[in-house]
Amino acid sequence: MKPKNYYIIDFDSTFTQVEALDELARISLKKHPDKESIFQKIEDYTNLAMEGKLSFSESLAKRVELLEANEDHLKQLIKHL
Repeated sequence: MKPKNYYIIDFDSTFTQVEALDELARISLKKHPDKESIFQKIEDYTNLAMEGKLSFSESLAKRVELLEANEDHLKQLIKHL
């Protein structure tokens, strides 16, 4: 059996021209009734980390938690990127 390839994508646009976390949010929250307020919370956590008011790991954990992303969403993200 051929081993699976795993890739680690950082979320600072190093490998892509877009912010992968933002794109994952657009995909996973596409039909969510509160998507705009969740997008705002994600942006707020990003800004807090950039201002040094929240650690990067805390910010990332809080943003990912808001996404409610699943494996299908990740597959869509891969196709998009």
